[in-house]
Amino acid sequence: MREAIKLEDLPVEVYIATDGEKALDFLQAAERDPNAPCPDLVLLDLNLPRVDGLEVLRNIRASEKFRDIAVLVVTSSDSPNDRSGAAELGAGYFRKPVTYAEFLKIGPVLREFIHSKGLI
Repeated sequence: MREAIKLEDLPVEVYIATDGEKALDFLQAAERDPNAPCPDLVLLDLNLPRVDGLEVLRNIRASEKFRDIAVLVVTSSDSPNDRSGAAELGAGYFRKPVTYAEFLKIGPVLREFIHSKGLI
């Protein structure tokens, strides 16, 4: 993801949470502490350890501070249930391709998504 962002020269700072529980901790810290990093955009995998991505997304939408934040699901899942679940919760959806070279094509998709949300 960082490589795709770099190749597309996107003006974003990336924070990584290695599982769903840490993602929730990061967001809760940003909700409580005005000095904590506060995301404008969440790139979210659905297949996260500990707490799955759809649960993280449900928590985001239930949050007073983050309910309207832009979320792009980036996942290997092509399940219609996953797609509809993400759409019902107001998230964009990008299915990860198999190869690294194909994955880098997320750069222009991400640029358009960020632009459509008024973030650049």
